[in-house]
Amino acid sequence: MAPRAEPRDGSTIRVLTYNVLLGGERREERIARVLARAGADLIALQEVRDDGMVERLAGRLGMTSVAGAPSDRGPLGLAVLTRLPIAAHRNRRHPGMLRSHLEVTVEPRRGERLRFHVVHLAARFGERAKGEARRLRELEAVLQDIAGEPRLPHLILGDFNSLSPGDHLEATRFFRRMNALRRARLLVRGADGWMGPVAGAEEALDARWLAQGIDPRLQGGVPSLPWVVGPLTGLLPERPAVDRVLGRAIERWTVPRLLEAGYTDCFRHLHPRAHGYTCATWLPAARIDYIFASSEVVPRVVGCDVLSGRGRAAREVATASDHFPVTAELRV
Repeated sequence: MAPRAEPRDGSTIRVLTYNVLLGGERREERIARVLARAGADLIALQEVRDDGMVERLAGRLGMTSVAGAPSDRGPLGLAVLTRLPIAAHRNRRHPGMLRSHLEVTVEPRRGERLRFHVVHLAARFGERAKGEARRLRELEAVLQDIAGEPRLPHLILGDFNSLSPGDHLEATRFFRRMNALRRARLLVRGADGWMGPVAGAEEALDARWLAQGIDPRLQGGVPSLPWVVGPLTGLLPERPAVDRVLGRAIERWTVPRLLEAGYTDCFRHLHPRAHGYTCATWLPAARIDYIFASSEVVPRVVGCDVLSGRGRAAREVATASDHFPVTAELRV
């Protein structure tokens, strides 16, 4: 879907969430162009690594930036860029949480304050329930943070690494593509028994990635899988019925917890039947990036789209990260 391009008169604000993949290394210019074209008033970034890049993006877009260091003290954190006045911000780190919970409260020129809760829940698909148990624990920590604060209209947004009930998963297409990469020797078996992207950045290897339709700068986003998955899935027919069977094997606890807590999935609220895949840009197969609205905000949501673009914009967004950005537009 394309971003809304019409000028705004200040009666709405546009919010965007975007996982830039491993700090956006070698892709800063592409990311900057994607963000500039989106025209958001507030941008939530995941997997930021370089505070300098965040500051450069903010300067280029005429925004203020706030960063959130991860809980595990690793290299990948969160950031918010905004052109709206910031009333308060806080980065909450929790034991056992990989990233953090970055809160930013803004004061639009019109209307009341809004709070944004930016998250990046753990992938860890090799853990219990394919990581869903960990993601649910991380989400509970975020919800406890929110419950301990004075109530404000708010959004929870970011990369949840989780599927929503009823959402389709392009499982057989994904496995077929992974097997093609394995046969092209771009996925290799490691000492741990998992297959992952072959290491290296030489020109010949880049050409092999391009031949498979993947920009080599995105190879860090190609997931690792148990080696046995390749041979076992190589002959699966590419059919919706098979996708449904495989999709039922994926635990879906995190999004239902938010829905039970009274939050609304903005994209699904406005697009009841669209797939809205956000990942991966080189093979759209799943929707894992979300914008959830509290009950006070839902009546003000007038748009929510996955920015896959058209023409040149589509090529740019497909090579800037392995995720598509998601935007929401709110009346203020």
